[in-house]
Amino acid sequence: MGVPYVKLASAVSVAAVVGAVVFNAPANAAPTAFTWTGAAGDHKMSTAGNWKDGQVPTEGAKLVFTCANGASETIQNDLNVALSGLDAQKMNNVTASQTCASYTIDTLKFTPDAEFSGGHTSADNEEGKIPNIYVTGAVTGLSNLKSNGFDGKFTSGPTINRFEVANSGCNNISYYINAPEKVVGENASVPLEGANNITVKSSGELGVKYADNETSASKITFENGAMISHGISCFGSGGGSSNVTTVLSGDIVLNGNVEYKLLSNVTVKITGKLSGPGKLVAHKDNKGTLLVESSDNTSGTPNGQHGNAHEAKLIKLDGDKPNESVSVRKGETVLLNGSRSDVYVDEGGVFGGNATVKSLSVAGVVAPGNSPGKITVLNSFSMQGTGVYKAEILDKDHYDQIVAQSVQLSNGGNSSKLELVYLPGGTIKKGDTFTIINNNGSAPVQGTFNGLPEGAEFAVDGATFKISYVGGDGNDVVLTAQNDSTGPKAPNTGGENVAVNLAGTIVGVASAAILLFMAKRKSFGKK
Repeated sequence: MGVPYVKLASAVSVAAVVGAVVFNAPANAAPTAFTWTGAAGDHKMSTAGNWKDGQVPTEGAKLVFTCANGASETIQNDLNVALSGLDAQKMNNVTASQTCASYTIDTLKFTPDAEFSGGHTSADNEEGKIPNIYVTGAVTGLSNLKSNGFDGKFTSGPTINRFEVANSGCNNISYYINAPEKVVGENASVPLEGANNITVKSSGELGVKYADNETSASKITFENGAMISHGISCFGSGGGSSNVTTVLSGDIVLNGNVEYKLLSNVTVKITGKLSGPGKLVAHKDNKGTLLVESSDNTSGTPNGQHGNAHEAKLIKLDGDKPNESVSVRKGETVLLNGSRSDVYVDEGGVFGGNATVKSLSVAGVVAPGNSPGKITVLNSFSMQGTGVYKAEILDKDHYDQIVAQSVQLSNGGNSSKLELVYLPGGTIKKGDTFTIINNNGSAPVQGTFNGLPEGAEFAVDGATFKISYVGGDGNDVVLTAQNDSTGPKAPNTGGENVAVNLAGTIVGVASAAILLFMAKRKSFGKK
């Protein structure tokens, strides 16, 4: 009995489909993600033994690098395949002594639309748990890149069309990718350079400079909860040594409230069109200035100056707190009589009192004592180009002094200033010496005060002094009186008032990089 035609045709059809599936599907499908182990030891991508599954990456593959507690590895890419992305996987349950090895690759080629991923899920410094990937040579093929949870450095700084980033860890990748269109999301930031259009989403940051002026005509769209700051970095942003301004001349759209958190030497000036229902709001830690001079402003933030007004503020610190640091901000006068940890004096700030400190960096004014007095620096005393040493002299036994283990009076070729005050009622005899900086270290003083080279003479209220940077035991800053004199008749306002008045005269000047110092209470009597 024959088989009916319909049944036979149906069976043939099924067989054909099954055969097609069987014969067109490999027995073991090639992976799309390839995990590097480096087990073969020759550091070459073309060696199958260096990959987890013993297979070499193929066109369109994504490379996976896991956190390994060991030595960093340099990898040679001897494959000619375009990759779809990179993945840096986090190590869980790491101990404090464990850190991820980094991977350095000579060159990489990508498909036009690539995606980078990794274990960064927050702005926390998780560098010890996530491998860093460095590419020292060319990065080619990229057109549009999405990066989420990944961090790395691409030395060549490739230029692409569109860059979208979120959860970027220490945010290195944002400074190594150039793109006219940038989108920044949660826990990431992007710089202004090279962009035509920037979108800053909630919890993302627009990074502005703190050490250099910059101008951008980019169109910038801020979503609610975005921020203008100095970018995300595991190493922080200390500040610059002079006033700087970022000018935003392009269209700015505020689709919600946007906080700005700037250092005290930074001004952000908006001159272009400003629109949208949102407002620009000062962050609680903002120290800088927002200046809105919009040519077309329909936003919730009016034209004018906003942010920190840097009003004069006197702060008295007493007692010993050797583990507590101090930063003297623009407009602040801090009188410390006691001990603290690290302190830096911003430009526009004044620091005085009787103290013993670990290190002292001054971009503003240092005025020792309480008219007069002494600051002892256990380690380095450094002054920025904007720094002023305001030293008071009454007589050969009573005058301001700074004691330090190392002394730097200039930074980057810019010399600090010496402002000498001859106190009322003072008496000075020719030949009297005043060691205004006692350098207890073996190294010479670095630099000189502005306009006062070695051996220079200058006059203050009828008293003439000669300055030396090799005085005392050979490396002290010493003033020698060149004549007999008496102090001025004007009333003595006292150390606190002098410091406050001085702060008022320099309210408009800028901050510098944030360093730290340690202090211990000690009164001064020069004998």
